[in-house]
Amino acid sequence: MKLKIASIIAMVLMLLSVPAMAEDNETILTEPGTTPDSVLYFLDVAADNLALAMTLNNDAKIEKQLEIAEERLAEAKAMAEKGDVKAMKKAADRHGEIMVKLKTELKSIENGDSESELKKEIEIQQKINEHSDKIMEVRDGLKIKIKVKGDITAEQQELIDSILASLEGQTGEVKIEIENEKSKTKIKIKTETGKDGDELENEIEDELGITEEQREDALEEIMDAQNDLNKTLDKYEKMNVTPPNSIVDEINDLLAKAQEAFDAGDYEDAEELAEHADDLVDNLEDELEKSEHDESDDDGDEDENKNDDENDTDDKKEDHEEKTDNKSVEHSEDSEVKLND
Repeated sequence: MKLKIASIIAMVLMLLSVPAMAEDNETILTEPGTTPDSVLYFLDVAADNLALAMTLNNDAKIEKQLEIAEERLAEAKAMAEKGDVKAMKKAADRHGEIMVKLKTELKSIENGDSESELKKEIEIQQKINEHSDKIMEVRDGLKIKIKVKGDITAEQQELIDSILASLEGQTGEVKIEIENEKSKTKIKIKTETGKDGDELENEIEDELGITEEQREDALEEIMDAQNDLNKTLDKYEKMNVTPPNSIVDEINDLLAKAQEAFDAGDYEDAEELAEHADDLVDNLEDELEKSEHDESDDDGDEDENKNDDENDTDDKKEDHEEKTDNKSVEHSEDSEVKLND
């Protein structure tokens, strides 16, 4: 009887852990399912932990961890859109826990000989990069949605930005870890076969079609950042506002470095530099909106002062009329007294 109950519970947990696919065209992301604002969320987390515990193969476990990480990202996105920052942070914290487990699992990658091991690491690195890209897409998408809806306070926006930054930081640590593991494997390859690890890595990436994909992604990111910068500078010109030169210079410097990296075939660095430049363009846009808001406040203050001046003038006019009326009354009363005398 106890065995049957345990089996039923395990089956329920397994069902809870299977995510549906989202129909969101903006980002191909796993549907969040049970979200952190639900009282049943602990069951969802327990189901994922159980699934990981039952997965013994190293490759399969890494796949499962990345799958769970994406589900946590989807949960964080859903909670941000709902404006529930506390629940969003809970999802981000669970995402961080999975990333820590993934970092540990990456140290145990074994796939026969060193060259096969390097190939496996490159494949895993590509999946980690894809997860990192999804975080960036979610961040950009949320920024637009929140701006359009306009129902998030400045404090909530700051917290959401902080949580999204933490998601990027967690994934960044995993990216560093897989790069370190690749470096170790390339040293082993050099020692065992005399082959150059970097050249072998390029050959494997070409074989997997990664190089061309990275090239296209990097080129697209550079062009997007440049177009966004041009559009934002046009807005500044139309508003007759001078953009902060320090930010514009930094953006142009990053785009120049991104182009250099792209020309050198370092597409991953080129894409990251362009993404950083695009982030600064967003900051430039925010500065313009702040300038518009301040100008609007100043106009409001001027109108208020003008109204105050008009009110003061009206009050003075009324006082003058009242005094004139009083004097007329006093003059009339004096005339009556003199006539009576």
